[in-house]
Amino acid sequence: MKNTVSIAKSLISTARSGWMLRGVPRYLAESIAEHSFLSSYICLDIGSRIGVDLGKLILYTIVHDIGEAFTGDIVKVFSSEVGDRKKVIELRLVEEGIDSDTIKKLYISYTNQDDVESKVAKLCNYIATYVKGLEYKSLGFDVADIIDGVEKEIEKASKELGIDDTIKNIVQKYIKK
Repeated sequence: MKNTVSIAKSLISTARSGWMLRGVPRYLAESIAEHSFLSSYICLDIGSRIGVDLGKLILYTIVHDIGEAFTGDIVKVFSSEVGDRKKVIELRLVEEGIDSDTIKKLYISYTNQDDVESKVAKLCNYIATYVKGLEYKSLGFDVADIIDGVEKEIEKASKELGIDDTIKNIVQKYIKK
């Protein structure tokens, strides 16, 4: 059973594998915790503009990758191939392995996409990956496939939420130098 501090330490020390597989060295590779932190700030900005429960939204982004404290950051190619099996395994590991009922409930609700805040949190996750991908691209790393894939996810999620024009404007603001 992991406590919240050991979970946080795992996420702080685990690099996101997609960046490293594309040549980003470990010392530059974003950790899972850094990704969650950036996602949280993006959610704070977006959530305040579209009128959702900011507290719930930020909590979702803090815990959205907590399953990776148990599994590590599994590459997208593999997780796409195994589909819902990854989700089932991570849910089980979180339910059995975390000592906080609050974190478990938040993670389950986020994973199941139970409400608008969980959907916006997922969108912010994509935007954070997009922004970081553009940063790595500007440093000369070949991350175009990640950028292209996550750009499609941003478009799809923002349309489903009915906030695609708002998101386009916000993302443009993030990527301006």
